[in-house]
Amino acid sequence: MNVFLLELRNTWKSVFKWTVILGIISFLMLAFFPSMQTESMKELAGAKLEGVSPELLAALGLSKMMDFTIITNYYGYVLQYMTLAVMVFAAQLSVSSLVKEETDGTIEFLYSKPISRSAIFVQKLITNLVSFISMLLVLAVIAIVGYVSFSEYTLGESIKEVSILYGAILYIGIIFMSVGTLLSSIMKTSKGPSGVAIGIVFFTFVIGITGILNNNLSFLSNLSPMDWIKTNKLMTEGILTKEWIIGIVTIIVSTIAAHEIYKRKDLLA
Repeated sequence: MNVFLLELRNTWKSVFKWTVILGIISFLMLAFFPSMQTESMKELAGAKLEGVSPELLAALGLSKMMDFTIITNYYGYVLQYMTLAVMVFAAQLSVSSLVKEETDGTIEFLYSKPISRSAIFVQKLITNLVSFISMLLVLAVIAIVGYVSFSEYTLGESIKEVSILYGAILYIGIIFMSVGTLLSSIMKTSKGPSGVAIGIVFFTFVIGITGILNNNLSFLSNLSPMDWIKTNKLMTEGILTKEWIIGIVTIIVSTIAAHEIYKRKDLLA
């Protein structure tokens, strides 16, 4: 049985809706970029930021004053907050993936087919990954079109800049998906996956801000993937070695644990 194709049929509408909405927002934000290059907008942005405390600026990803007349600075900053929505989508997709048959009452259909739980697990994992990558590819293409249309960047320069941004988003998205898959293997019902997904993403987001605002808790920033890809840091330092280690270990441990739990789980028919 091809669970992969079945899952794609069941999830494509949701993926399509999220992609269209985020794509429209992304393009509109890029279309607004030329306005950021006017003198009045420069003065307004500078005046507003001067009155904000350094700690709050750091929490907002503005620890160093950014030149928003450079499109990567502008779009990268906007993308930080769009990424919250992207991560909620990724987490929601994975949180509901393993448990939804129990909730929908279709687990008996899978039982009746000659397919192992490991095969179900792997194919669902691949489906989620393909769906997520497809969304990011569309959003990346929209961003590249926006770069070329609304800035002086060449196609090659646009592809390079956008690849860095969306490559980082892909990495942290896989982290959230692995954690979501682990939770899905434990949960007894798929009702309310949106709430669980939002909780996962915003919990890590909040602890990251807490780590920035409180020096005694600065270590918490290492546990917040959203902090790893703040534009200033990403475009100057990239993703640090410790962040690669934390992320990869999280992905491996969560995926293996989810697989083992799912294999042994008493599924409700």
